[in-house]
Amino acid sequence: MTDPRRRAVTIVVPVYGDLPSLIECVESLEQNVDLTHDQVLLVNDCGPDADEIERALLDRIGGVAGFRYERNERNLGFVGNCNRAVLELDTTDNDILLLNSDTITTPGFVDELSAVLHLSPTHGVVCPRSNNATIASLPYQLRVPSSPRTIERSREVHRALAETLPRFSIAPVSMGFCFLIRRELIARFGLFDEVFAPGYGEENDFCLRVNAHGFSALIAHRVIVFHAGSLSFVGERRNTLRTAHEAILASRYPWYGSMVQSYLHVDRDPVDVFADALVPGDDSIRVLVEFGEGPIAAQTATAIVETLRALPDDRLVLTVSAPPGARREVAARFPGISHYAASAVSGIWDAVMFDPAAIDPSRLPVLNRFAPRWIVSVGDLGGTTRWADRAANSTASAAMREALTSAEAVLASDDSTALAVASLLTTRRVDSSTILTTGPERRPETADALLDLLRRPVDTARLRARWMRQTSSAPRSTPALGPRPSFARRVARRLARISPRAAGAAHSVLRRVRGA
Repeated sequence: MTDPRRRAVTIVVPVYGDLPSLIECVESLEQNVDLTHDQVLLVNDCGPDADEIERALLDRIGGVAGFRYERNERNLGFVGNCNRAVLELDTTDNDILLLNSDTITTPGFVDELSAVLHLSPTHGVVCPRSNNATIASLPYQLRVPSSPRTIERSREVHRALAETLPRFSIAPVSMGFCFLIRRELIARFGLFDEVFAPGYGEENDFCLRVNAHGFSALIAHRVIVFHAGSLSFVGERRNTLRTAHEAILASRYPWYGSMVQSYLHVDRDPVDVFADALVPGDDSIRVLVEFGEGPIAAQTATAIVETLRALPDDRLVLTVSAPPGARREVAARFPGISHYAASAVSGIWDAVMFDPAAIDPSRLPVLNRFAPRWIVSVGDLGGTTRWADRAANSTASAAMREALTSAEAVLASDDSTALAVASLLTTRRVDSSTILTTGPERRPETADALLDLLRRPVDTARLRARWMRQTSSAPRSTPALGPRPSFARRVARRLARISPRAAGAAHSVLRRVRGA
């Protein structure tokens, strides 16, 4: 039952086409909205099937109190339709929830969105999580990129993690598929800028425009609304609109792209970042092994791979990353194992394994976003136990201590090193029960213990502590958050600024070629 003290909401559904999705959306609204408190406004924008849609819609909502239907005299486009619905047709002082007609709502979605919106007077706009909503998608990044992010999969992950995630996050923008706006902002700033007509990018501009006056865009993590997506603008038209309107956003808010990257790689909660690994969709255990530079590093990484190969489980999937000079050696040494240049690695795994003494210390913030678990391998702790060595190379020593502190398991080369690691971790108040030795005589025992660790639930408290330490030391701009865009991508972006229409056409051609 809706709290009668809650601010009422008018749910505006712009209607254009795709009747089956629209009817499914309307049915979900009837089930999930308290129509004695909130109301639904459906506005038909005179698409090609306007008359058929009108008949079906009126037949479906006829006699249902709380639903209202309107029809534009002519097609206004998505932006114009939303503006007319909110600024002319709705005469209440309700908050406004713009809802795409290809969505399926869930119980309590309005109550939770409204509650998050009104937690602070600086909260301006909020959206839920979804299966298809760019940065609000859950899971956002996938262990198997080629796998689909289906409604069923997103529902499964959300059900498992909703209470573990923070209630909301502050993001550069909220996603427009389900977009609850504080009414006062509409009174002060209007709604969508017609320069974005007929649509694409208008909600981003609104979020950034009101943010300049101190109001935040939010993503509410404990509510999910499902979304088909990209049904209004498809093919070349969609690419052309997107390119042109992204150019407008870039000119108005030149920092926008870097802030989105910062949100994705720094500001999000790590449970959100690694959702697809914390609730795996298959039985595989995916591990990334990071090689370092030099023969000693290669020897250590080889020992890691051999230890993993000894695991009595065929569900283990290994991937190796290596610096450019070592890729050929890695490919020859481990045929059949996927390998990438270290600078090109993206995605997430269930665990990442590396020797902190063999990598550049600046690599740690990058490794931070690859997996919820760190497993490190060490052969010599001299650099952290001898004061002269620590003074001579303080950055590397600090990186070693941080890697050991953040790891869920430490593979020590021998018993002496294991004791030294335990001593160091004791002084840093870290549980030392995950120290394993990797000598040949211990390999079966170590393999069993490592497999048991990889099968256990991730310690989210340890994960969050690691994430906070690593992201606090990472620069808040894009260069440190990923590899530099390719030359082709940089040329494409320049073309987009010069001629959006030509860029859209080129993008469409490339998509067809790739699909051939």
